[in-house]
Amino acid sequence: MRQMAIRVAIIEDSQELAAGIHRYLTSQGMIVTDVANDGQQGQEIIQRGNFDVLLLDLILPNIDGLTLLKNDIPADRSYKVICFSAFGKESILNEALTLGGDYFLLKPVKLEVIAQTILRMTEQKDSDLIKDYFAQRLKGTQYIYEALNILEQDPSKINHLTGELYPEIARKFDVNKATIERAIRHAIEKAWNNGLEQHWQAEGKMVRPTTGELLEYLMR
Repeated sequence: MRQMAIRVAIIEDSQELAAGIHRYLTSQGMIVTDVANDGQQGQEIIQRGNFDVLLLDLILPNIDGLTLLKNDIPADRSYKVICFSAFGKESILNEALTLGGDYFLLKPVKLEVIAQTILRMTEQKDSDLIKDYFAQRLKGTQYIYEALNILEQDPSKINHLTGELYPEIARKFDVNKATIERAIRHAIEKAWNNGLEQHWQAEGKMVRPTTGELLEYLMR
């Protein structure tokens, strides 16, 4: 686990939201290295690269976030990119992840969820199991991250996957709950063939986990 404070850069067009994120992350012991409110300022921040996590709004003046992902953010970077958007359509999610985003948060988003996501993406929370075995570009992997964010707020929803958890994720990403369920199952299947099977068996579990079993394991 990382011992030093997490360094975060923010590229967000709303000065009010950027300031709120800055204050909250600082209160949680993180260091905000830079804040930009448009794409041109964002380019300068990206060139410096003195951060562990980049919070990137996709809708920006001058140069939008998707263009920054495509042209300015290197694929071999050492930092994580968490994208923001008020538009949760799958096409936008897919494009952001295809261009190199590591995670997608739908606005409006609670400040504590932003902090939880940063901690998870920098491996200070939860198991490394997702990072080690799950393809980060799969939609199902992103839905698993979102499920964990929701469950941190209300753990009881682990007992109501189809009735509460899947519909809540579906509303955020503008899809139906069946799409969420299928995508997560697909991500688990791919992870199973990517080494999760051996990890799971080492825990004394011989059968591929259901979504509920996986989420319960990650919540420990």
